[in-house]
Amino acid sequence: MSDETSPGRLPSLTSLRFLGALLVVWYHVTYVSGIFDGSLHTSLGTVFPFASGAVTFFFVLSGFVLTWAHKPGTRAVAFWRGRACRIFPNHVLSWTATLVFFAVTTTEVPMVSAPAHDAAAALTNLFLVQDWVPDADLYSGFNTPAWSLSCEVFFYALFPALIVAARRIPTERLRRVWTALAALIFLMPLVATAIPGPQLYDWMPINERSMWFISAFPPVRLLEFLLGIATARLIQTGTWPRVSRLTVILAFVVYIGVLPALPPQYVMSTAMAPLIALAIARTALADIEGRSRQLARPVMVSLGETTFALYVVHFPLLLAVRHAIGPDPDLSAGAGFAIVFALIAVSVALSLVVLRFVELPLMRRWARSRRTPAPGRPASVSTTP
Repeated sequence: MSDETSPGRLPSLTSLRFLGALLVVWYHVTYVSGIFDGSLHTSLGTVFPFASGAVTFFFVLSGFVLTWAHKPGTRAVAFWRGRACRIFPNHVLSWTATLVFFAVTTTEVPMVSAPAHDAAAALTNLFLVQDWVPDADLYSGFNTPAWSLSCEVFFYALFPALIVAARRIPTERLRRVWTALAALIFLMPLVATAIPGPQLYDWMPINERSMWFISAFPPVRLLEFLLGIATARLIQTGTWPRVSRLTVILAFVVYIGVLPALPPQYVMSTAMAPLIALAIARTALADIEGRSRQLARPVMVSLGETTFALYVVHFPLLLAVRHAIGPDPDLSAGAGFAIVFALIAVSVALSLVVLRFVELPLMRRWARSRRTPAPGRPASVSTTP
């Protein structure tokens, strides 16, 4: 591998995006929705660390792919314009759908944690500034999944400066930088345990401000984005250490195994970021070296391209369906899962429509200046969920 690996397409990472988003959707539809009750509902909640880990995956992947696709000399304004055109059309579409839902309904949505929908929640959600306030009604209110976009906007604002700094790090120091970031990420949940605050839910052993700090506060989540940048730089400079698939799998198994013994803040899975970076690096190298198989298949890549639309549009649809079912559905397990799978299928179909008729047309029209020649396509991976 040369001193600077040239950007190339990374189709397997695109496919992984779909699988990550599907975990988040599954958690929302099966557990947060409150469709099920009793022991079945409790069992479905055990997927939470994996759903949280999926968001961590997106934050690490975001730093990795932006670094991988970056071309020296790209103007910050051009970068910000492209990111804005990528995020806001879909976000505004899902925000509007959520606004319409709350405008026409008069009863509380019977979900495990029904999102707040007052003016403050709506406006902070619209402008993606909700994560800066340690109030759960704001950072997880209105169109709840948009909280991760609030972090991403912060990452994007800093990226032009961060990539310049990252490229100036001497090659021989990159591993130490990566290790330091991994250590900081692992320590953040411990820091969160020391943050006092009011109780959030009677079923959750993490208070409101501790939860905010470890799950939504942008500067804390920035560490995962930085880890993605460092991982990409190690691969680009040919200094990434080879890690076997078995080692990565065992590391995940050990982490999940010790999770019950760790403070509850670790359930948010931010500390899983170093392991996720290992998996991303292995997958990227498989693409670079032509060893990709199932994940590089066109069908999987096409589904991966719908991920951002799926992530932001499934929640308004879930709100509508959950409202229609009523507060006490008393469904059999079979009927409940039929609704779940139908809802996921409709969400995926809707995401294909949004990709085709909203996301891609607006990106082509507005993402770059008419005076700027269209660059080549350096990577097939998006940087948003």
